[in-house]
Amino acid sequence: MSARTPDGRKLTVDGSPQPFTMGWSYMLWAYGDDGAFRLHTGAAGARELIARHLGEFDRFTVREVSWNGARLISHEDAESGGTTMLWIGPHHEIYTFVPGLNVPFEVFMGQLSVFDIRDAPEGVVLAPRLGSRVRLSSMLAFNTLDGVCSVQVNPVAEMPAPGGTGKRVRGGALWKVDETRADGRVLRSAIVVNDTTTTTLVARQADDPRFAAVVDSIKCRLN
Repeated sequence: MSARTPDGRKLTVDGSPQPFTMGWSYMLWAYGDDGAFRLHTGAAGARELIARHLGEFDRFTVREVSWNGARLISHEDAESGGTTMLWIGPHHEIYTFVPGLNVPFEVFMGQLSVFDIRDAPEGVVLAPRLGSRVRLSSMLAFNTLDGVCSVQVNPVAEMPAPGGTGKRVRGGALWKVDETRADGRVLRSAIVVNDTTTTTLVARQADDPRFAAVVDSIKCRLN
């Protein structure tokens, strides 16, 4: 499985014996002269589907406009006092959270205008425009393996390996972490590090043998 990341790199994941539940979602930060803001990307319509699943969508005030061939949508949430602003293209969406209500679409337009946005089936890329003095950083990729675990991938430069020596597995060096919660439930996670990525996997059930098989076989690379 391969996908294009928002900063233009290629994420390749193979070796997993379990299917992924969905396409990859991403979080990253944009830094410029006017400060920093956080952006998320995912499949077009995913944010609304999640909000409906969580029972939140009906309380939103929804507005929509067209902009440069895409849809801009705002989900105003009086309960939280904030607004989710979305850009929705043919394949993917980009969104951010802005404190306050009645937020003008021009706020989001200003954030997006520093990027050349390229939406394609393999991913949406946000390329900073020449002269914008904007850089992207702190990227996180997220997905789930059906019924088994969550998978988070970071560039290794942004999340170095834990201390000590990990066990050698197909995807790199492996560290396992068990954490006992207050209710006695064990939260089992694994960290797999190679020369391009740090992959964090969190098991849905600590004793699921499928989780061990995934940890031993999955390989994630960025290039």
